[in-house]
Amino acid sequence: MDEQTSGDKAMEPENGGNVVPACNPEYVRLVKLAAAVAILRTKPPGMTGQQYAQYLQHKYQANQGDWKKRAEILQSRLLHTRQELLQAKLLQQQPQPAEGDEDKPEQVFPTPPSSSEELSSPHQASREDVVQRHSRFLTCVLRLQTVRNSLAGRVNLEETVKDSIIDSLHLLGLSLKEKVPDVSMATKNHIVKTIVEVLGCDELKMFGVEISQAVMELVQTILKGVLRCEDLNRHQHQENQCRLIVDLSQTDSLCKPILEALLHHIKDFSDSLRTLKTSSLDPTLYENVYYMLWTFEQILYNLQDGRKLLIDDTLANELNNTLEDSLLFISEKYPLFTHYVWKLGGVLNSFQTPRQWKP
Repeated sequence: MDEQTSGDKAMEPENGGNVVPACNPEYVRLVKLAAAVAILRTKPPGMTGQQYAQYLQHKYQANQGDWKKRAEILQSRLLHTRQELLQAKLLQQQPQPAEGDEDKPEQVFPTPPSSSEELSSPHQASREDVVQRHSRFLTCVLRLQTVRNSLAGRVNLEETVKDSIIDSLHLLGLSLKEKVPDVSMATKNHIVKTIVEVLGCDELKMFGVEISQAVMELVQTILKGVLRCEDLNRHQHQENQCRLIVDLSQTDSLCKPILEALLHHIKDFSDSLRTLKTSSLDPTLYENVYYMLWTFEQILYNLQDGRKLLIDDTLANELNNTLEDSLLFISEKYPLFTHYVWKLGGVLNSFQTPRQWKP
């Protein structure tokens, strides 16, 4: 009896029994019934219960959307404030210029204009403005590192840099999904190059997983947009989007996952070629997949020109084998695609260490 009593006490909640009842079917049915009765009792005249329920649903969803939008605006403003405070602090701690040095502190570390008007405005800043703001902050951090050669120990700074990078990548992804992008190509190029340079700092390695995930989400957004583009005359636009991926791949930790993402799309396309008849081939997709091949090729050429060997024999063999497998049973049917894949295989072979034959 004592054991049963102690067992019952162990099962009692610590908060005095103020817990949500179990969501069994009977409980859910009673809740729905109570909500229906409440709606019927409070509905205005001239509306049916169903119409009033739909009205309440739309109102609730609209309120939820408003709260999310407000939260995003407040988060953006908070990040902006953190950037400005850190930037002001860094400017105070910068080394004094030597005599005869013509560079003034404000020239070495340019600061963005005051944001008091923006913060007091009820409207959210445009994506173009926010991305440019992040770019100015990251540029300031880079120039500070050039002078001090170390940013170690500045936890608040590292966290703010990480948040600025992730928010920039998120905004670029949202812009790319718009029919009319609201971030200019010049701003995209500048922020991507700045991010690549910042990611070379050892202090950010602790945030590598979060940043890499944000980068790969942007890469996938770009690749899907390039493949789905229906205007075959937008060659420059397609190439510009792919160049963003090429620039991002210059970060050591991102090169391999970006190559694998490109290879995945190439392999998926080749698999679809095996199951399609030539007459049912989508010419738009067939044209756009060449941008995947071109991007893959440009990354490999950059690796050849670089001093660091980021592709070892194992990775080169793995990529090359996947490319060769993508040509099974389609090499005669699609010679242009096959030729380009063989070309990539030749470039990958150049990374492999030549074998020394023993006499």
